[in-house]
Amino acid sequence: MSEPFGAMSGARSLQCRRHLRGCGCGWAEMSRDEVHGSGLDRVDAAEIDVPGIVMRVRRICDLSQRDLGLALGLDQSQVARIESSRRRVDLLLLVKILALAEMRIAVLDRDGVEVVPVPKDVLRDNADRRMPAHLDVREPSDAPMSALLKPHSGRASPRGWYHHRAIRDRRRSAAGSHALNDQPTVSGVAEREGEQNAERLQHARRLAAALLEVECTCLDGCWESRGCTDDCACRCDP
Repeated sequence: MSEPFGAMSGARSLQCRRHLRGCGCGWAEMSRDEVHGSGLDRVDAAEIDVPGIVMRVRRICDLSQRDLGLALGLDQSQVARIESSRRRVDLLLLVKILALAEMRIAVLDRDGVEVVPVPKDVLRDNADRRMPAHLDVREPSDAPMSALLKPHSGRASPRGWYHHRAIRDRRRSAAGSHALNDQPTVSGVAEREGEQNAERLQHARRLAAALLEVECTCLDGCWESRGCTDDCACRCDP
């Protein structure tokens, strides 16, 4: 069995899969020693100055240690331990502290651009499980050729489709882009379906209005193509 992404054994190197396709992440191959030396294998607490952030919040909100403790349900001594780096602060507590000053925690990429989380209403499978986050998901109407050639009768219609890495990468190459677009969402699919239905309704109204104004002599092919064909003399729906 192949190792999962991020695992290393012996002198094997750690590789970013996307870097092989030119993602520009800055690390194509790193040995074990290089990973340890770069700090990627640990979080340096000195770089995250939690005590300084807590004191910044107290200054902005004009709060004493006792006031902050009352707001958080902590004793003044516990706040003092936080500010002296003698107590660790979990993420939930830090979020509550920042919220007092109308601040929030954000994740930034290497260029300082905020990274937004994956939408909560991404498409799920029929068991209500999320699709694999690292793969590209196709909408229910965008069925792959294999599903069209070999339909499974008697089963519930899939809520979405996805391919494994090999086919996914070929599709991205064919499209000329390796951009990591978000997976489709339930709200996005519903919005697009609503737009398509509205477009069909407008088309039907235009066709009905044209039929009332002129004597239609359209050929059978016009009705099949949703518009007058080139050899149709009526031209009621050009």
